[in-house]
Amino acid sequence: MEVAMRKKIRRIITILGTAAMIFTVTACGNRMDTMQPAASYVADFFDIPDTVTGIERLLLKDDMAYMCCLEEDGSSYLAAMDIDDGKFLKQDLDVDASVSLLDFGFAPDNSIWAVCLEKAGGYSLRKFDNSGSQVQSVDLAGVMDTPVISAVGRDLNLSIDIEGNICVAAKGGNTLVYLFDNNGRFLFSLDYDGNLMTTTTTAGGQIGICATSSDRMNYDLLTVDMERQEWSKDKIYLGATTGLYGGVNKDFYRFDSSVLYGYAAGAQEGIPVLNWSDMGLGTSEVHLGECTDGRFVVLAASSNQTEVLSYEMTVLTKGVDERELLSMVSLTATPGLVQAVSDFNKTNDRYKVELTEYFPYAQNVSNEEWDNAILNLNTRIISGDMPDILDMSNLSVQIYQSKGLLEDLYRYMENDPEIRTEDYFENVFEAISLDGKLPYLTDGAAISTMLAGADVVEGNNGWTIQDLEKVLDTYGANSINNLSGASFLKIMLQTDGSFIDWNLGKCSFDSPEFVKMLEFAGKIQGSSQNGFGGTEMSDSYAAAYEAVLSVYHITKYRNYYNGNLKFLGLPGDGGEYHAIKPEVKVGISSSSPRKEGAWEFVRTLLTEDHQMSCMMLPIHRKAFDKVTQAAVEGKSIWTWIYEDGKATKEDAELTKQLLNSAAYVENDNQTLEALILEEAGEYFSGARSARETAERIQSRASLYINEQM
Repeated sequence: MEVAMRKKIRRIITILGTAAMIFTVTACGNRMDTMQPAASYVADFFDIPDTVTGIERLLLKDDMAYMCCLEEDGSSYLAAMDIDDGKFLKQDLDVDASVSLLDFGFAPDNSIWAVCLEKAGGYSLRKFDNSGSQVQSVDLAGVMDTPVISAVGRDLNLSIDIEGNICVAAKGGNTLVYLFDNNGRFLFSLDYDGNLMTTTTTAGGQIGICATSSDRMNYDLLTVDMERQEWSKDKIYLGATTGLYGGVNKDFYRFDSSVLYGYAAGAQEGIPVLNWSDMGLGTSEVHLGECTDGRFVVLAASSNQTEVLSYEMTVLTKGVDERELLSMVSLTATPGLVQAVSDFNKTNDRYKVELTEYFPYAQNVSNEEWDNAILNLNTRIISGDMPDILDMSNLSVQIYQSKGLLEDLYRYMENDPEIRTEDYFENVFEAISLDGKLPYLTDGAAISTMLAGADVVEGNNGWTIQDLEKVLDTYGANSINNLSGASFLKIMLQTDGSFIDWNLGKCSFDSPEFVKMLEFAGKIQGSSQNGFGGTEMSDSYAAAYEAVLSVYHITKYRNYYNGNLKFLGLPGDGGEYHAIKPEVKVGISSSSPRKEGAWEFVRTLLTEDHQMSCMMLPIHRKAFDKVTQAAVEGKSIWTWIYEDGKATKEDAELTKQLLNSAAYVENDNQTLEALILEEAGEYFSGARSARETAERIQSRASLYINEQM
């Protein structure tokens, strides 16, 4: 079957020449000490049919992009797409519709090997000739361990080396690799402690295995020595990685969520090839291939909370761009922010945002590296080297605002004919505001709060630290889900601004109120809870801390408390409060000569279409209603949070009430938080009293705050 695809957009994209970036830091392994890529590209975009909801692999052959496609009904098939005109064609493989294709590869003789999930639940390795007829089938039950077969599901990858040897790798608690010769005969198996990401074939024809390194935060590339039947001696440390792909002109390519790097054969370091957001590319479910003529083909999906993933094919060819550049700097940009920049660069005819990051998203960064990056950024700003747009996530908004470095975005919103504040949850803007000014905008938000069964707090008129302490005395120190002493202290530091007056440059961490908070944190620090991120609720939890970013969180807790859910909020002397956790924090530099263009980008965060694609609760009311209605209908991307797959209208209304009632905002200053938590650790260990610890915190925090003024 053939489906004619329309060419959507042709956008000329520039990657700057070999001049160094304007910011440089000394920390190793980060983005800012590298050179800009030396190539320029034109991007052609082609639709992939909306019925495709998943893609497992991309391989290029004879100007065609081959992919293993999955549809919502569970059916799978091999498809090809012409990289010149975007025509999409299903390939005829002699395989029963009940058999699911998991991955595939081309053998040296152009036959196709595929790893398949059988109707009965087993796995097979099948070979197809050029006409699509099956010529061989290998049952993997006799090769793969039974526990592996029962655990992997769709998590099998396949790659073929230059000699035709076949690798099948399984994702599990660790990485299990099974090697076969070009006739499908099992040869040997290997294992590795890290978790498998994917397999690939390098330009040199070797099978590569990408798996987590020992720190579980980064990735390694291992290659297979077929002669010695073991891992090759030289392992390549990749660092932060969200995708790995075989190459033609480079041995392989690594994507770290923002930049594509190319690696020469045997090289331990990659060279930047292109900045992802410059290309206008999607950041979800990325697949990439390189043509012999230097073109790149990218398959990527755009996310939307109300529908399944929507895929697109992009072909990148050499080209130039004459649009006006807008500079943007981020310490580490979230995938959502990278996608927002990418969407803008794909569609805006006049401006292009050039996003520069200090560190790739999710890279493991030391405190020293982080502090050096902030120091470097501030030094450049002081010297007048301020970007047009600044990602304020992980930076102290209060400090930048007090120095007059950020534009008041209220004025821009008031002068924008397409933006009406009544279309939004206006309390979010009010919570973000400082001294009546709006220093940044966000697209979505989570709500930091505490929840419990109504009977747990029956009779309480407020919700103070003393009330929370009573719950712990009654139900035990381990009765608050997702909460430890350290995490509680961090939450309160981010949401309770009473201990610092940034206008006066003073703090009061030696006050009796902070000492009591520290003592309370110490009381629960010895519990088995490790802070944020718990997903399982046991019968012992009387209450829970939660960053509510989906209606499904409310569904989960409403069911857990048998319909008697009560929003406690965070405890405060003035009663309970709920705090907004912005998904992004994007501001405009007050010294930018391109403020009009900067606003063109920043305003896109407020559009209804964009907010439906953010990963938290939209602050646009119509977008919020559509997203929560999708959850009620079981069509949300968050359906995995709740086993039944559907929320209720009551859940949606409760979520709206929660978002509508939040009056505070989380303001993080990671340097100050790290300082305070370091000293608090001395108290938690028993090395110092709460009073002594508070005095040390006061001394160090005062020095830090004075340095910022």
